[in-house]
Amino acid sequence: VFVTSVVGKGSIFTLRLPLTLAIIDDLLMKAGGQVFALPGTAVEETLLVSPDQVAHLTRRKAINLRGEVLGVCRLRELLQFQDTHDQTESEELPVVVLSAGGRRMGLIVDAFMRRQEMVIKPLASYLASLPGISGASIMGDGGVVLILDPAELMTLAVEEAL
Repeated sequence: VFVTSVVGKGSIFTLRLPLTLAIIDDLLMKAGGQVFALPGTAVEETLLVSPDQVAHLTRRKAINLRGEVLGVCRLRELLQFQDTHDQTESEELPVVVLSAGGRRMGLIVDAFMRRQEMVIKPLASYLASLPGISGASIMGDGGVVLILDPAELMTLAVEEAL
């Protein structure tokens, strides 16, 4: 931050951001007790699905989305989080329909929060190997939000089903 002031004329505040930072539109959601962000460009739609609409096909789960079979999986299971959310069977499941690389899938999350523009920062080299995570951002309250990589999440879902 640079400040230039001239008495009687005013001040100029210049904020310089490194080129490694970018602003993206994200969907914030909760899973496994944590807040995550998904790039808005990868989110096709959000919907609520009753648990009886989730079909179990061998090791995979799927829903019927307007006549199309769409594979779904729980985000907290993909990221290997412990089950901290007590969900009753009558409760509707929040599902985010993702699209990346010509593929589609549904992610079951614990709750939707909101859409928000965020400044994304790449992860440090020692955290860059985390599967399914592409970056991080700092919220207004000081909390850190991990930004998910939709293409990598789809790859994790396929590997989990094998």
